[in-house]
Amino acid sequence: MLEKDIENLIARYPEEFFPNENFKLIGQQINVEGRRLDILFEDKLKRKIIVEVKRGILTREASGQIAEYYGLLKNQNLNESYELILCANIIPKERKTFLETIGIDCKELGYTLITDIANKYDYSFLDDRIEIPKIENTHKIKNDYGNEEILKTEEPSIWIFQGNPERYDILNALSDPEIGNSIHWLVNQNKLRIKKGHLALIWMSGKDAGIYALGRIESDPQLFSEYLPETKYWIGEDEIKEKLRVKISILKRFINNPIKKEFLKTIPSLANLSILKQFQGTNFPVNDLEWFTLVSLI
Repeated sequence: MLEKDIENLIARYPEEFFPNENFKLIGQQINVEGRRLDILFEDKLKRKIIVEVKRGILTREASGQIAEYYGLLKNQNLNESYELILCANIIPKERKTFLETIGIDCKELGYTLITDIANKYDYSFLDDRIEIPKIENTHKIKNDYGNEEILKTEEPSIWIFQGNPERYDILNALSDPEIGNSIHWLVNQNKLRIKKGHLALIWMSGKDAGIYALGRIESDPQLFSEYLPETKYWIGEDEIKEKLRVKISILKRFINNPIKKEFLKTIPSLANLSILKQFQGTNFPVNDLEWFTLVSLI
């Protein structure tokens, strides 16, 4: 989903996000005092309600810019009542405290909430309209029933690569046109087993945990610093330093329809999936039976 998708859904269905507020839409991308407002509502008390939308983690830079603008707006429009609501997928506690202290309401909109509302109203995400490359799986054989299965191997060739959305803004990184279909990932475990040509399932941890992309590993693990366009998505400086990483080509994204952890836990053949048994870590093996099940979901 794009930031524009979240904006569109809030503008079209405000009652879903702000129940009982009776917000009336004035417009989107309205110019006020030289700045474009994402959404402008009027509430039942005739106050102007600005809603600013940020996808992913609310950064320190973004919260500072919004606070500065809000202060200027309030001082320059003494005859008009403006209130501001900041919406983001993840709002760190310290930024929420700072913004609410200066009178800016904060609302965290989880990816599950957004996709549920989109599905309810049959909303088509903008990035779903982009053609996704087909997956060419070179590990198929015919089973006794004539159906294709995954060729059994002694060593795992499928891996789950996990990221914490409070440390790395995964979904924005996966959608960044500058990064495109070539992303890099840390290798903290199984460094001698992960090989070029293996497949990678990109997993986001947290309350919306699940599989968000499928990729092909394009390099053996090697030491290098984070690729420059990806550095802005790290929260903190330590992880952008020289560390063991692999390059991954993204083959398919599931950002708008992820394969959720809670759903995977209901499937008997995935009962021993490594990341469901021990979720702390970065790199997890997937065995042949588990991959065969996951392929049917992908």
